Amino acid sequence: MSYRLFGVLLAVLIVAAIAAAPVVGADQGTKIRFGTLPVLQALPLYVAADKGLFSRAGVNVELIPFNTAADKDMALSTGSLDGCFADLVTPTVLRGNGKDIFIVATNYDTTHDRRMFGVLGKPEGKYATPLDLAGVPVAISSNSVIDYVTERLLKSAGVPPDKISMLEMKNIGLRFQMLMSGKVEAATLPEPLVSAAIAKGAGLLADDAGLAASQTVLVFSGKIIKEKPAAVKAFLKAVAEAAELVNTDPNSARPLMVQYARLPGPMQDNYPVPRFPKLHAPDKESLAGIVDWLVARKVIPKKLEYQEIVNDAMLR
Repeated sequence: MSYRLFGVLLAVLIVAAIAAAPVVGADQGTKIRFGTLPVLQALPLYVAADKGLFSRAGVNVELIPFNTAADKDMALSTGSLDGCFADLVTPTVLRGNGKDIFIVATNYDTTHDRRMFGVLGKPEGKYATPLDLAGVPVAISSNSVIDYVTERLLKSAGVPPDKISMLEMKNIGLRFQMLMSGKVEAATLPEPLVSAAIAKGAGLLADDAGLAASQTVLVFSGKIIKEKPAAVKAFLKAVAEAAELVNTDPNSARPLMVQYARLPGPMQDNYPVPRFPKLHAPDKESLAGIVDWLVARKVIPKKLEYQEIVNDAMLR
């Protein structure tokens, strides 16, 4: 039996086992409005919805798509959402400014060979290493995880802090186009745009593989955690099962990845489907580094302790 056929059969068995499993004790009447973004790391959310795993776990979930993180974060902060998919920076900013939200789990990280962001030089540029970017503006979105990762990567490569220069460009699509046309010298982009840029001649100068700060997390309001903990736990159970399905048979998730992650046409058939770790609590050291960075920039007024941002009780 081929490995591919074995993987397909194993995925079928997992789905069958899920179908036979008893529904957890969540309130079937509870509806969770959960904000998402069109990114690779949100794939288990779409798989859970597509395969009916949320309803089977006993919770009614409506995934609300957003085109920009800013719109999603606004909806969460105003109470229009019960939870959302995010990076480590966003919920820390909201929590630090008095919003009643908590990180409940990490669903993706870059602690091994997984890359989420890359710092790139323009095609046919003169840049070969991060040190070549000393004094060169790098297009980013300020006070975001891309800003934080870019600064970390440049500093770790030896670029002096006073030679690190950033250029504000929040729109990711525009940032990609400006880099590829040579109208900006360098930019930090997320996957799959990093791979698309490299394929079109941009130079990869640094990436965040192995950098624990690049984590994507699941965030919920304090209100729903307090009032409907079983529903939140059921939500996490479904996401964990979806991640296992993706890991067992990655190609079965490709159509959803193409649909929701907006892969460029040439990459739709062969871009690797991400592998997902087990849901776990965020890395304490990485979160502390982000808190210190945000305080230094006066984005949040004071230092927050780990337990003020993270509530991982639903994982237990």
